[in-house]
Amino acid sequence: MSNRIFAGNPSSRRLARVSALLAIGLVAWLWPAAWRYVLPALSPHVAVCSAVSLRFASMLFLLSAPMLFLMILRHRFWCRHLCPVGLITETCGKLRRGRKVDDERHTIGKHIRIPSSTGRFLALASLGGSVVGYPLFLWADPLALFSGFCTFSQASAVGLAIVILISIASPGLWCSRICPLGGTQDLMVRLARPNTRGSRNTEVSQRRIFLAAALGAVFSALIPADVLARKRHLRPPGTVDETALKGGCIRCGNCTRSCPSGIIEPSVDSRDVAGFLVPRLKFSRTDYCLEDCNRCGHACPTGVIRPLPLRDKNRHVIGIARIDLSECLLTMDAECGVCVPRCPHGAIVEQFSRQSYTTTLKVIAEKCNGCGACVGICPTKVVTVEAV
Repeated sequence: MSNRIFAGNPSSRRLARVSALLAIGLVAWLWPAAWRYVLPALSPHVAVCSAVSLRFASMLFLLSAPMLFLMILRHRFWCRHLCPVGLITETCGKLRRGRKVDDERHTIGKHIRIPSSTGRFLALASLGGSVVGYPLFLWADPLALFSGFCTFSQASAVGLAIVILISIASPGLWCSRICPLGGTQDLMVRLARPNTRGSRNTEVSQRRIFLAAALGAVFSALIPADVLARKRHLRPPGTVDETALKGGCIRCGNCTRSCPSGIIEPSVDSRDVAGFLVPRLKFSRTDYCLEDCNRCGHACPTGVIRPLPLRDKNRHVIGIARIDLSECLLTMDAECGVCVPRCPHGAIVEQFSRQSYTTTLKVIAEKCNGCGACVGICPTKVVTVEAV
């Protein structure tokens, strides 16, 4: 790919990109709910793959239409003028002073050569994987990486650091050859304006497009279901099934940032590689999933956490509370029972046993939604919430 895709007035282009970086960073940091609409509108790669994966063309998908048309009319317009990650990588690339960018021999190190079609392959593989419900490289979208960096998501911070290191080692490599959003723009131009110089070139291009998408679909379908659901964690209310969640989550950290209780955290579990850094709930303090809050669903840009109304959100079963009665103070004739009035759904009740003449606790499963209100308040920490 030629350097002409980055041509233009350097000063005006840089000013526009700095402005875009600041604007997008502020939106990601200050308004997670607004970022839910901004990211799909600016990244058709995320919007299209999410819609295909969830089998639902929502408003988030429709928001990407203007950017799709703009990408067709002005090839790589986003890369040249707006992309914040592009600005960062371009600046980092300048650290290698005196080194010229060779678009024909882009490599990582001395031996690993990166083909020019890598970005298109990643975009198509994600789309093919979306067909079977597991988009492969959605997390590598530059806006997802930048959003997570702004919201202090560990996954995106590491991902953006890797992109920066690649740009220092080989300036221009990420933007021109690896970025899946850049590959999406190239594909849109190829589909809208096919090669007219020869039918053979057009047929070869079409075969490669089909092959890349098919490989993504086949690879996603071959991932064993037990691998995707091997370790089930507590998930935010409104999440889709485990396979769609682990594939469609871009690890942007928006749900973590938007949660007022601070109970959403990225999962780090060696037994659940597919769910690495996917959001989970952790009830370690007195905070719990509030019955008047559904912010995480309204902050998720891909729809894997659905924006449920409060009534439906409170009916969504996160898990079931379990009480270790052998360590419960109430069963040891001590005054306690603080979890009973704490439960907002009346799912924990006291039971009196005439045989042992003691009072115990019981969880009514039909009423419990696993909100975690009873966990942090327990003085002996014998209450837990198990995923179902």
